[in-house]
Amino acid sequence: MKTKSIYNHLTFICIVIVGLTSCNNTTKKVSNTTLDGPSLELLWETEAILTDIESAIYDESRNMIYTTSINGHWLKKNGKGFVSKIDLKGNIINHKWIDNLEGPTGTAIYNNKLYVADFENVIEIAIEKSSVTDTIFVPGTERINDLTISTSGIIYGTGTLQGKLFSIENKKVKMLKNDLGRPNGILVEGENILLGVDKSEGVEGYNLNTNSMKIFSRGISGADGITAVGNGDYLVSSWQGLIYYVYKNGTKKLLLDTSKEGINAADICYIPSKKILLVPAMLQHKLMAYKLKINN
Repeated sequence: MKTKSIYNHLTFICIVIVGLTSCNNTTKKVSNTTLDGPSLELLWETEAILTDIESAIYDESRNMIYTTSINGHWLKKNGKGFVSKIDLKGNIINHKWIDNLEGPTGTAIYNNKLYVADFENVIEIAIEKSSVTDTIFVPGTERINDLTISTSGIIYGTGTLQGKLFSIENKKVKMLKNDLGRPNGILVEGENILLGVDKSEGVEGYNLNTNSMKIFSRGISGADGITAVGNGDYLVSSWQGLIYYVYKNGTKKLLLDTSKEGINAADICYIPSKKILLVPAMLQHKLMAYKLKINN
């Protein structure tokens, strides 16, 4: 979600791995070929009833999209937040599949469980049972924003307001960084984590082995979602309404700018098998889907 700008102005990557399916999970690279002249073409958009939609994630095994809706101010608990189920044509299958949440944001999937950030908690949802099965409290975060998960099931998340990067392994919380400048979007790949950091206005890399940070790509303000294309490159959303194609060397190309239309871009999800990018338009209360095209 937008962090700095919403806070000031509001009165208010998905490759199948056995047992693991998520846009914000570590991913296998399907090729080493970078795309030539990528562009985005609008495919569909949902009804505008996904109130304050923040995140989208694709479940390959069920061919289903899950979205989170804060349904209110992102800094105020309200018990009205919900998770929706949407098909690949943009039809809302279950508007309030899981409801009565405080204000859900980022998501991740592992072993038939959907994990949802909900203020200082990570909610575990058993997908087949359509029910909340656990709540993991993450102290000191205040407002968890985005989640990602490794191939071994370790959850990583960002606490935007307090500058936190944390992990959850076997339900145990560990704080990895306490001094980040408003981290938002997150993606784990092996021993590396990519983070959208408002303070640096870019994407930074965190190495789990060395506990070190370095700039990966500059000039991306409000990096809300980071998702892997599957070839070593990435798609990154800027909450204001920008979508960037970021090459493996950190250089970038602007693919979409809907900021003048007032259409923002929150926590995105790319589906490599479909070449579809899912873009939550938070303040427009709808999910938009784009085809990633190659212009030769």
